[in-house]
Amino acid sequence: MHLLCCTIPVACCNGVVSRILPGSQPGEAASTQTLACVDLELRPLTGADGLSGLDVGPPLQLYADPAARDGEPVAARRPYTPTRPLESPAWDSFSSAVYLIEGDAIVRLASDNTVTVVAGIVSRADEQDDVLLDGPGRAARFSSPARRVSAGAGALYLTDGDGHALRKLQLPGVGGGPAPALAAAAGRAVGGAAGGQQAAAVAADGEVLMSTLPHRFNFWGLAFDCSRRDAGDNGSGSLLFTTSTAIYRLPLGDPNATPSLVAGAEGVQGDGEDGRGPDARFNNVMNIVLDGEGCLYVAHYVPEHGTTGTTTLCRVAVDGAVTTIVRGLSGRLYHIAILPNGCVVLTDLHGALHVLGLGLKLPRSHAAAAPLPLAAPAGPPPRTLPADLGALLDRQPDGTADLTIVVGDRTFHVHRLLLCARSDYFLRMFAAGFVEDNAQQLILPEADPDAFELWLRFVYTGAVDIPTAQAKAVVELANQLLVPELRDQAAAVVEASVSAGTLVDLLLWAEERDLSVAGLLSRLKGWYIANYEAVMREAKEAVRRLMTSSPDLYFELTCELLPRRLLAM
Repeated sequence: MHLLCCTIPVACCNGVVSRILPGSQPGEAASTQTLACVDLELRPLTGADGLSGLDVGPPLQLYADPAARDGEPVAARRPYTPTRPLESPAWDSFSSAVYLIEGDAIVRLASDNTVTVVAGIVSRADEQDDVLLDGPGRAARFSSPARRVSAGAGALYLTDGDGHALRKLQLPGVGGGPAPALAAAAGRAVGGAAGGQQAAAVAADGEVLMSTLPHRFNFWGLAFDCSRRDAGDNGSGSLLFTTSTAIYRLPLGDPNATPSLVAGAEGVQGDGEDGRGPDARFNNVMNIVLDGEGCLYVAHYVPEHGTTGTTTLCRVAVDGAVTTIVRGLSGRLYHIAILPNGCVVLTDLHGALHVLGLGLKLPRSHAAAAPLPLAAPAGPPPRTLPADLGALLDRQPDGTADLTIVVGDRTFHVHRLLLCARSDYFLRMFAAGFVEDNAQQLILPEADPDAFELWLRFVYTGAVDIPTAQAKAVVELANQLLVPELRDQAAAVVEASVSAGTLVDLLLWAEERDLSVAGLLSRLKGWYIANYEAVMREAKEAVRRLMTSSPDLYFELTCELLPRRLLAM
């Protein structure tokens, strides 16, 4: 068979997934984005919805804090830096989010690129790190979780315990998905009435619920099939799973159901012989994916003497007939997915994406198969107090201001009442009589005009976007004028810009201005200690300047570093 086939170099890819992104502005339509898990990064696959121009884009900026919603203040978002590779991504339409594995935890990627740990702990320090624990949220424990798949009705399934356990993650009722009653129905699909009640309770509380299914196999790949209505599934669909040599189907509607063989033979390896049902042979199945017609695509690895071996891709039809699609794909291809353009993509942990142009119909659970949400109407936005106060500030001078503040060579027209309500500095100034009630002008000789403009915008609206270049000046001014919320927001912008080359200057700056009250100085010290080798490698002269400019600070940091370096020897 002749196939359109291409290989895209990419280091250490741990899976591919598509997701829906809502329009960022009123009137802007939603779109589909495909992401590749590349070690510690998520990188878009551009061109995944067409038949040309497929490429790997730059990594997404991930965040630990959500973006502000309409009418809310714009917070400085803290970057989220994964500490373990991101892998096995799955799209869930119920919560409109992507779920991934990071270490021994399940994390959720929201449409605004916020990453949240929803179950488990990324890096475990306890002694019993091989124990699997069921329960809500971060009380759950995993051991080598892998190969997740979304069941589409608010539940995820994954293998755990080095592939020997099958576990279910019941999602809470979030976003625009089904109500807790539907979550309870999904819980009953596997856990019976009690499981449904518990799932509904967790859904209401906003936490996920982890449970372990009773089935025991050496699990490899997982796929969810909602297209068939077999006896016993009660419309809940089926879970397809594989061992290294066989494929099974497990109806989810009956808690007493047992898996039935679809194709292959347990414990019997082959070189990928075609056949029907138990007559087919597989060799080290890596993973599976289901298309929109109910056909299963199986990637299995064939070792070869003296080489790394190759991967074979075959199709399992609805009637169990197994047909080889392509042989000899280089390497052990662990992950398989369907792109929005109908191509199959297989990922190599050691450096490539193999794309096969099969023109498949997308399954209903695929993000690109669902009708995209309608664009929000592009009419005028509703009026809000922050927006109205911002408009009042923009109209100055309009005759309503009762005070002018001179900063450098600029004059700002402001409202005394607003300044007193929002800044303790001005409240104390006027209350203590430092400025007469009829005074019409104040001068702030030491302030930076651009920083004061940002400060004023925050005072009026509660929100401001702080450029990195202005962040330090805003920290100083907000600290002086007693607006701690803005000070902390600007400090977060400063902290997000830290690098090995800039750290020493920031440390000296924060110490000189006594910014310990914002917590910034202590966090910068922690960054220095955690990244000492990189600082010495890239900014040795800056460290020498630290020794001479602030001997006490250098001595404090050295005292913190010395025990750690001795322990590492």
